[in-house]
Amino acid sequence: MNIIILGQQGSGKGTQAELLAKKYGLDHFDAGHALRQISLLDTPLGKEVNEIVMVKKELVPSRLLKEVLHIRLNDLGREQGMVFDGVPRNLEQAIYFQEALREFGRKIDQVIFVNISKEESLKRIGKRFSCEKCKEAVALTGNGKKLVCSKCGGKLVQRSDDTKEGVEKRLSIFEAETMPVIEYFKKERLVSKINGEQSKEKVFEELLKKLNA
Repeated sequence: MNIIILGQQGSGKGTQAELLAKKYGLDHFDAGHALRQISLLDTPLGKEVNEIVMVKKELVPSRLLKEVLHIRLNDLGREQGMVFDGVPRNLEQAIYFQEALREFGRKIDQVIFVNISKEESLKRIGKRFSCEKCKEAVALTGNGKKLVCSKCGGKLVQRSDDTKEGVEKRLSIFEAETMPVIEYFKKERLVSKINGEQSKEKVFEELLKKLNA
C-alpha cells in the first residue's frame, strides 16, 4: 500500500498520515523531517540541504527531493508500504514520484485530499504554536494568553511564516502548484476527497472508509 496525503496548510494531513502509518505499519515519508535528517549528515548532499533548509530557510528544489526519495526507497523492502505526507507538491514531482516508485516495483494506490477552506486554514494556523524548548506542538484555545508549554514550561512561539500574510502566500502556492497534482491524479481515478473540517477522529474514520472502498 502506497498512499499520498495532500491538503492545505492546517488541514491536519500530517496527523492523518501518522495515524495511517500506525494503523497499517506504513513508513511515514514526511519530506520536511527527511530533509532535516539528511541535513545532519557530513556528506555533499547533507551539506547542500543544510545550507538551503537550515541556513537560508528556503524550499529545496525538486532535484534534491528526488535524491532524498530515492535514498528512502532504496533503504526499504519492496513489501513495506508507505504514506507520503504533503508530497508531491507540484506536477514535476508527481511525475517523478510515479517513475521512482515503478523503478522500485511500487505504484501509487490512492491519493487522499484532506480539504479545508481558506478561512479554516487561517483560523487553525493562527492558533498553531510550538515550544521553543521541547518543540512540542500546541494548538492554543481560549484567549491564548498563556504562552507557556504545559509539558516543560518552555516559551510557546509561532513559526515566522504562520502569519496571516505567510499563510495566504502558502495557500496561493498550494492552489497554483499542488491543486494541479490533485487534478493529475484525478484523471487516473486515484483521488478521494475528504472534509477536513471535522475532528481528527472523524476525518480518519472517513479516510479509512475511502481506503476500504
